[in-house]
Amino acid sequence: MIQIPIIRQILLDADTGLLSYLSQQLQTQSFSHFKAQFGFHVDEYCTQVTSNDHSSEIQTILLFTLKLSIVVDSQTRSDEAMLHALEFQELLDAQIIRWSQDSEKLLKPISEIKGALSQLSEIPFHGGYLPGFDIHRQFTLVYSAGTTQVSQSDEQTLEPQSSLHRPGERTPQSGQYELINSDGDGTGLEITSISGHPFPPTTEPDQSYRLVDPTLHKKSNR
Repeated sequence: MIQIPIIRQILLDADTGLLSYLSQQLQTQSFSHFKAQFGFHVDEYCTQVTSNDHSSEIQTILLFTLKLSIVVDSQTRSDEAMLHALEFQELLDAQIIRWSQDSEKLLKPISEIKGALSQLSEIPFHGGYLPGFDIHRQFTLVYSAGTTQVSQSDEQTLEPQSSLHRPGERTPQSGQYELINSDGDGTGLEITSISGHPFPPTTEPDQSYRLVDPTLHKKSNR
């Protein structure tokens, strides 16, 4: 058996994970007139909490930054484009909070979302540059510290994590990918990419992506 941190389940689980949920929402009618792609960054830290019966419980607070790019029609005026981006942001925040309210893995739902919206500019999108906005949304996820186990049979179906993938290449397996420099060293920067979607452009020439945490699908107990 191998140990997978529970946070990977919270973010990447195909049925209940936040990023899987948002990916599905971006395909719904509410978001049909937006073109968007996203990645994320996490900063995890733990704090000890003592319950009323004097027993102690460890909870983890995860500072989570969701980074999105949305593109707008090049013929749209800048003021209308800004309203377009703000509408997208409001819809996104509502979906994030709704997910947290329904998530059984969280100790409490998300109560506050902060962030920033860039100026209208040329942004990287699907291997090119189009007019649009970068949106950053930041919030905390609170959950009980722990791990979930994956059987060796599941582990054997995962893509070898040494494989490198170039920008624009189709993602072979959903999961979290680290940005790798031209010399083969990891940068510590990670993105989430969905199977079949192209990898986004890199910040420097000759960089690539390597799988570090695959999305794991839950198996039925029946």
